[in-house]
Amino acid sequence: MVDIIFTRIYHSLDEEFGYLSKFGYVEISNGLCWLAAVARQHKYNVEIIDALPLKLNNNDLASEIAKKSPKYVGITACSIDIYGAFDFASKLKSIRPDIVTILGGAHITAVPRETMERFPSFDIGVIGEGEDTIIDLLDSLEEKNSKKLSDVNGIIYRDAGNISVTNPLRSIVDMDSLPLPAWDLLPNINKHFFAPPWTMHSGKTVTIITSRGCPYQCIYCDRKIFGNKVRFHSAEYVKDMIKTLHFKYGILHFRIADDNFIVNKKRLREICDLLRKENIKVTWSCLARVDSIDSENLALMKKAGCWSIAFGIETGSQKIHDFEKKKVTLEKIESAVKLTRKAGIRTIGFNIIGHPLETIETIKETINFNKKIKIDDFKTQFMVPFPGSELYQIAEQYGTFNKDWKSMSVFQEPVFVPHGLTKEDLIKWNKKGFWSFYLQPRVILAYLTHIRSFNDMKMIFMGGFTLISWKIKALFYPKHN
Repeated sequence: MVDIIFTRIYHSLDEEFGYLSKFGYVEISNGLCWLAAVARQHKYNVEIIDALPLKLNNNDLASEIAKKSPKYVGITACSIDIYGAFDFASKLKSIRPDIVTILGGAHITAVPRETMERFPSFDIGVIGEGEDTIIDLLDSLEEKNSKKLSDVNGIIYRDAGNISVTNPLRSIVDMDSLPLPAWDLLPNINKHFFAPPWTMHSGKTVTIITSRGCPYQCIYCDRKIFGNKVRFHSAEYVKDMIKTLHFKYGILHFRIADDNFIVNKKRLREICDLLRKENIKVTWSCLARVDSIDSENLALMKKAGCWSIAFGIETGSQKIHDFEKKKVTLEKIESAVKLTRKAGIRTIGFNIIGHPLETIETIKETINFNKKIKIDDFKTQFMVPFPGSELYQIAEQYGTFNKDWKSMSVFQEPVFVPHGLTKEDLIKWNKKGFWSFYLQPRVILAYLTHIRSFNDMKMIFMGGFTLISWKIKALFYPKHN
């Protein structure tokens, strides 16, 4: 008998990425895999049914889980998926009202009480990191310990018609105490998951996380789950993750999704040395802050297989950076990109359209700044003041803000529109920035020289077709673009 099934719901690429759905992707949920691994380590019978890659709608997912008769179902959901998760939980309850539904993830952590009040089909919510909490919770429900639900830290639950919140749980200190994620419980990794096409590593690619937490205070980020203190897996643990995925699952490229992978220079060097010492022939990419870049470590990263680094450029306006507490300068961004490109590592610029204080001129500054510093890939998304962020509390002082949780996609229509701009302005300039960047001859040439496979060629063709179609629409239907 299955004790607990962990799941996330399905949504289409169109629902998440909108007009960029051709460039959409489905990545593994490391969170579900760690929860499952910890539960299994504590002798619970565990399964993962990941509806997203399997494309199971809520009816089919509820039916599939009900057939397996678990005692508990753990659901992860971000803000955009919270209504869908509620719909799934309601359908499951209509079939098997005895199954206890446990909700975790960024959304319930950010707004726990409001979420439980709105959605009665969730029995219990896990607030914050879930690995320690889920064991205490399951042991309490199974009466393996003497704890009542009120004694389990880090949860919100229903209690005789009321909603109760327990004391917060302390963050995990020893990250290596976690077992390796239970990737074996996922559907076939190479068949069902795929990376963003622009990585040019669309085959046999997975995302891994090697640290948690961020010490910075950017107002648009939600740090409620992992906190402001960075906690690291050791270099040995990271090597074991990469080695397992490479040799057991045939993974060739790794997207390291830490907020700032290279902030711990000593650990960075140890990881690079281990990959080279053990002759693990993989490539990898990571995220980094521009103020953590130096030539010596870039050279080591390149030798260890680093293929690209993504920087949070966000805007070409220093005024906006300062307002949002980013604590970087445009000069530092330009220097970091120059050093990275000199080391032979591709650079990706993540940018946001629609900041507080944004104007048409600052959007132009963002587009032109990315061109000026010769970033290799220019990525944009709309500003979304997510629950749990500082901006969520103050956004309406600086523009109109649609707080409908199910609309909070960074790629769909803007939910936040700064004063002085319209939604149509943001959509128009987002598209204009995209095609004006990618129609640069140097960018086209760079993409053509990086073709390694038919999938790469297909991605470039789709991208080119999309750019041309946008340009034609802009010329002949200017009011709609």
